[in-house]
Amino acid sequence: MSAPGVVTALPSYSARELVLALHALRDASRQGDYAARVIALLARLMRAQQGWWLAESDAGWRLLAEAHDEAAAADPAAAPLRSDFTADLGALAQRARTQGFASLPQRSAQGSTQWLVAVRPERAPSDLWLLCLPDRERPHLNELVLRAQLVADLPAPGEALATAAATTTTPSDTTADAPLATWAPLLDAVLFAQRHDGFEPATLALVNALASALGAQQLALGWRAEAGSPLRLVALSHRDKLDRFAHAVVLTEGALDEALDHDEGVRLDPPAAGGEASTALAEIDTAAPPALPAHRLLQQSLGAVGMASLPLASGHSAPRAAVLMVFDGEPLPAEQLARLRLTLRVALPWLESLHWQQRALVLRAQDELRRRARLWLGPQHLGLKTGAGLGALALLVSLFVNWDYRVGASAQLATDSTRILSAQFDGRVEEALVSAGQNVKAGELLAQLDVRDLQNQAADARAEVQRYTAEADKARAAGALAEAEVGNARTAQAQARLARTLELIDLAANRAPFDGVVVEGEKRELQGAPVRKGDKLYRLARVEKLYATLQVPERDASQLKPGASGELSLMTRPDEKIALRVLSVIPVAQIKGQEGNQFMVRAELLSPPADWWRPGMSGNARIDAGPRKIIWVLTHRVVDQLRLWLWW
Repeated sequence: MSAPGVVTALPSYSARELVLALHALRDASRQGDYAARVIALLARLMRAQQGWWLAESDAGWRLLAEAHDEAAAADPAAAPLRSDFTADLGALAQRARTQGFASLPQRSAQGSTQWLVAVRPERAPSDLWLLCLPDRERPHLNELVLRAQLVADLPAPGEALATAAATTTTPSDTTADAPLATWAPLLDAVLFAQRHDGFEPATLALVNALASALGAQQLALGWRAEAGSPLRLVALSHRDKLDRFAHAVVLTEGALDEALDHDEGVRLDPPAAGGEASTALAEIDTAAPPALPAHRLLQQSLGAVGMASLPLASGHSAPRAAVLMVFDGEPLPAEQLARLRLTLRVALPWLESLHWQQRALVLRAQDELRRRARLWLGPQHLGLKTGAGLGALALLVSLFVNWDYRVGASAQLATDSTRILSAQFDGRVEEALVSAGQNVKAGELLAQLDVRDLQNQAADARAEVQRYTAEADKARAAGALAEAEVGNARTAQAQARLARTLELIDLAANRAPFDGVVVEGEKRELQGAPVRKGDKLYRLARVEKLYATLQVPERDASQLKPGASGELSLMTRPDEKIALRVLSVIPVAQIKGQEGNQFMVRAELLSPPADWWRPGMSGNARIDAGPRKIIWVLTHRVVDQLRLWLWW
């Protein structure tokens, strides 16, 4: 799209010369090339590749003038009136009209990043200055926007000088505004101060230059070394050295400190004849003037002077500095104070950098620690900070607090007081009376073997005894002593067989040798079953003198020592805990299938025996292995496994 006032080559000027050149165009607002000349100089002032002066109407945006350098002349992607950029242009213009300026990143046709900066002309509310800056200027964006705002009060194209003159106030007001008729004196003061290296020379140059530009009798700058510290007077115009104990310096510091409490600044008019000074506070509009004791004390010491003070802060942080101005007459109006605040607010980061550079290394470290402490302890990201704090607290607890480490093991009740009842001869179980788990008393019949064959053998043995006895008596009567001796011997053999048979008949009745519980043997399996001599019928165990056998995993076996205490919970009643103490650790591992190697541990039960305890009952045990650091308890198994994997 061809537009009037296209400039392809611009001369190089300093920022001061460009600002003065733009202000010189105030008288040329009716000339046809006025808009093109303004946008060309503005593009050079802001170091922009392209610039446009746009006017909004009912039909949409209209291009009044544009300027670009030779490198950007062939970039159609930056055209502000292309159809795909209309919505972004409308949003950008709305933000610029609300806050005076707005910025938006954009991708060029070559793929590089550009920044579109929109500035609202004060005298043409429906117009828009649109500048395209390269991405390398992003760190200086605020400074460049300030440059544009210094000339934002230029007339609109075609605006008559008489109109501008008609909008001014009375001659007295014009005289009062004379020190700040333009932004140039303020910009010159800041640029002059920036030529100095070091915080003290720069602040002294700044207050002297501002005092001259504002026509102030005196200008003071107060500074806080750090947040929360007292404000100190660091520079006073027309004075190279400060006497900290001088009365005027003390009063000035008090007024500067008081200015920090008033966000929009303080204006104190000269006292009227025979009365007190009137006070105007820009931040509030109330009938009763605010109490300003420090300002009034300073004013009384200086005489019939006007005063103004401004707090200075970066962003939304607490004020870091304050300026105090003393005038022979009326102080600056609120509009000019706002312009001065904007200029000093842009210069404040530069002053903070100079102050930081001159501080000692120890003080820098303290400042950084305080800054990070405010960052961590501030209200931002509260959930994240709370979680991090709790995590740090948990880590500290795990590193320094001990925890009782307990080794887990499977357990089983056992006893050494057991008795096996077995068959004393070949035969058949005639009757089985009990099963495993039943309590029995001493002498109680448990199983009866079939004794009919034994009874027949006993009858035969008795008959032989009688027959051999009779033969021995007959031989003795006949005087056959030898045959009598043989008969006696045979009688003795028959009596021995009879005695053995009768003993076996007695042993056929298997009775409990003591009070206990049947731990092996089932009635249904033994009833009528044939048995051979030595076959096991029942196993009995005493309930008293029970102990526990524990199966401890190999990885924890080294943690257990004889005498360690613990608790046992049986599956029958898991809610009851049985106290125990380790007696010995058998130093031979046993392979337990997929569970790996297990070490047998014998432990005595410290709790009195209960009626429901039975040998063979199983459960879980926990053995105290002593106090350990919590971090060790949580990580030792993983660490041990890693050591095994990474060992070579």
